[in-house]
Amino acid sequence: MKEMFQKKVEISHHVQVGPGYFRMGLVFPEVARIVRPGQFVMVKLPDQRIPLLRRPFSIHNRLVERGEASGFELLYKVVGQGTQAMSELRAGNVLDVLGPLGNGFFYPESIRDAFLVAGGIGVAPLYYLALDLAEHRDVRATVFLGGCSAADILCQEEFASIGARVFITTEDCSLGDMGMITPQVQKAVEGDGKPDIIYACGPHAMLKTLSDMAAAQNVPCQISMETMMACGFGVCLGCAVKKAGGGESYLHACTEGPVFDSRAILI
Repeated sequence: MKEMFQKKVEISHHVQVGPGYFRMGLVFPEVARIVRPGQFVMVKLPDQRIPLLRRPFSIHNRLVERGEASGFELLYKVVGQGTQAMSELRAGNVLDVLGPLGNGFFYPESIRDAFLVAGGIGVAPLYYLALDLAEHRDVRATVFLGGCSAADILCQEEFASIGARVFITTEDCSLGDMGMITPQVQKAVEGDGKPDIIYACGPHAMLKTLSDMAAAQNVPCQISMETMMACGFGVCLGCAVKKAGGGESYLHACTEGPVFDSRAILI
C-alpha cells in the first residue's frame, strides 16, 4: 500500500495567472516530501455541499522552505461550480486534501532529450516533471505549449527559466505559430532528431495523435490521462481506460495511471 495522507491544509497563496486560470499553494509537507511528478491529490472544499465529492488535481510544483519540502502547488482552470468556488478562496482558508495518489511519470534509463507536450491546462503536471528532469536527471527538455489562444498558454517563462526550449502554437495565431500543437511536434521529431521520450498531457484528440506519431516514429511516449474521478482509489470505476490488445479489459487512471505508456491503452 502506497503511503498517503488526508487532512485539512492551509492555502499559502492563491493567484490568478490568466482568464479562468489559478495557481494555488497548499501547506502539506507530508505529501510534498514523497510526491512524484505526474501524481495527483483529491480535493474537497470543507463545509460545502457542491461539489459533493472530491475532485482530482495534478501536482504542479513542489514548494521548499528553508531547504525542506513544505507543500505544493496546484494549477487549475475554472470549469464548473466546484472550481468556481475554489477560485474564490484566499490565503489562510483551508481545503480537505488526500494524496499523493496514482502513478507518476517514469524514466527509462539513459534518457538525455525529452519532449514535453501540453495542451491547455494539460501543462499542470508537466512543469513539476520538467523541474525534476532538469535538477536531478540532467535531461534536456523541449516544451511544446498549445492552446486556443494566448490566454491558454501557461508557464512559458517558468519553463524557459529552467533551461527548456519552448515552442508555442495557438489556434487563433494570437501567440506563436498558428494551428494545432501536434504538427509542431511532428516537425521537430523529423527535423531535429528524435527525442529519447515524449511526455504529454492534454485533450484526448491531442494524446491520440501523439500516441500514433510516437508509435510510427518508434519513440517511447507517456501520457497523463485527464479523466473524471470520484474516489481516487479504484472503487468507483469512473476513470476506466480501455487496455490495448483487444478484448474488454480496462485499466483505471486513479490507481494504474494517470500516467500510462501510450502503447498500453487505447485512446
